[in-house]
This record gives sequence, C-alpha cells and structure tokens, in this order.
Amino acid sequence: MNMQTKLNTILLIVATIALVFTGYRELNSKPQIHAVNDDACTQEAIKAIGSITERAVQSSRCAQRGK
Repeated sequence: MNMQTKLNTILLIVATIALVFTGYRELNSKPQIHAVNDDACTQEAIKAIGSITERAVQSSRCAQRGK
C-alpha cells in the first residue's frame, strides 16, 4: 500500500465512525420542542441547539412563522 492509499483508508474509517456515532446519537434521543419567537429564531439561538434534528425543525418552524 502506498502512502495515499493508507491516508484514504484512514480518512474513510474516521468518517464512517463519525457518521455512525452521529446517527446513533440522533436515533436515540427525543427531540425537544423549542419556542418559536423572536429570541428563539435568531441564528445564534438556532446554532446553540445541540441536536441536528432539533435545529432543522426549529429553523423550519421559524421560517414558516415569517410567511
């Protein structure tokens, strides 16, 4: 194996572990409902939400509120 192949293999393994960890964490958590108001719909407030799923839901709800 040359150096580039080894590096690619290591990067693939690290990416796989990260995806499995993130997926496992998201599947085993209950999403919390966040308030939809001016304070909760700022970019900083949405970025502060730890769960990827909760961030997506909050962002969508804030966008719908603005319509």
